[in-house]
Amino acid sequence: MATRKILYLSQMYPYPPDGGGKIKTLATLRALAQEYEIFAVFVSETNPTAEELYELEKLGIKVKVFCTDKILASVKDDLANLAWHFIRGVPHYVFQYTHQPTFPYIQSLIKEFKPDVIHVDHLNMAQYLPKQKKQTWILEHHNVETYLYWTRFWQSPRITRKAYLFIEMLLTFLFEWKTLRRFDHVFAISDVERRRLTHIFYVSNVTSQPLVYPATNLKHVPSRRPYILFIGNLGWPPNEDAVEWFLKTIFPQVVQKLPETEFHVVGKRQPRYEKNWPKLKNCILHGYQSSLDPFLSKADVFVMPFRMGGGMRIKALTALSAGIPIVSTPLGVDGFGLTHGKNYLRAKDADRFALMITGLFDNKRQRNRLVTAGFNYLQKYHSVEKNKDFLAVYRSVVNFH
Repeated sequence: MATRKILYLSQMYPYPPDGGGKIKTLATLRALAQEYEIFAVFVSETNPTAEELYELEKLGIKVKVFCTDKILASVKDDLANLAWHFIRGVPHYVFQYTHQPTFPYIQSLIKEFKPDVIHVDHLNMAQYLPKQKKQTWILEHHNVETYLYWTRFWQSPRITRKAYLFIEMLLTFLFEWKTLRRFDHVFAISDVERRRLTHIFYVSNVTSQPLVYPATNLKHVPSRRPYILFIGNLGWPPNEDAVEWFLKTIFPQVVQKLPETEFHVVGKRQPRYEKNWPKLKNCILHGYQSSLDPFLSKADVFVMPFRMGGGMRIKALTALSAGIPIVSTPLGVDGFGLTHGKNYLRAKDADRFALMITGLFDNKRQRNRLVTAGFNYLQKYHSVEKNKDFLAVYRSVVNFH
């Protein structure tokens, strides 16, 4: 029997795997490449290097990347264009990834490559689906986008931002409602997201996709001072809000009890957000780093103070893999099967969050228990063996249709 072909459409080139979405996309491609012939088309904010392209090509994957600066463009810089799309019912989440040269290329590729499956990675890439459906269509849904915008709307303090997010949320809901029904099957990122899709959009052809994350043997290098770590691109609003909330309401309480404590933030910086943050000498913004290991190896506590967002924050698995105890809001670990007091510590408000952190610094035995239980959880639920479950479901969907 001939090898089935997949046309894989994604909104970001997954190498280097320096963010949650990229890590998940790369894991999926590695799994699918074991059984399918893949041609992957990306609409990306940057052009990958030859070395980065080779990372997929060596898996046998053919690659085409379209680069556009629209993805990172601020809506404030072109309000007329935003209003025009809103009037037409198109959310920013979709039109920021609209790249006109990509449409004819994909249509031509479908005729030449003749895929059996079109796999859409991120819902906004569904805009590139052909008008006539002749293949099995599968969606890899990273977030319930409407829910993500709802959390951002709820937490945003500014009226103008709330107005924008409310319109964006409504248009995204309509797009999500209409588009989800076009797919033969949807892979949700977690059981929590699967239930949201079922309850909000009444779609039943959904299964949760096991998220594979390798365990590492990172050696801990004790820091001279208590070391708190956060990782994430500060251009992503949930990350920006998490760091701002931590700096304004949580970290001052920690420093009051443990004055030598340092807060290290690793991830692409956004000066326009940082100007509103308190200037603290023991908060170090490292910016983008090609390797996280030097920071992970020193960290005593990994914080996830999230108040907005959707999907799963894969940085939790990064912390578990590196052997760092986690303190998080409930939303921070949403979608994982983690248990408060066993493999992480939960804090619903700033006072409790600070108390959990300082308590960990005072209790080495508790830190060790959390690390051991977290590592066991990672090996049980996120090992590479879980790819077998994903491929079995994928195979059954393709064979059925």
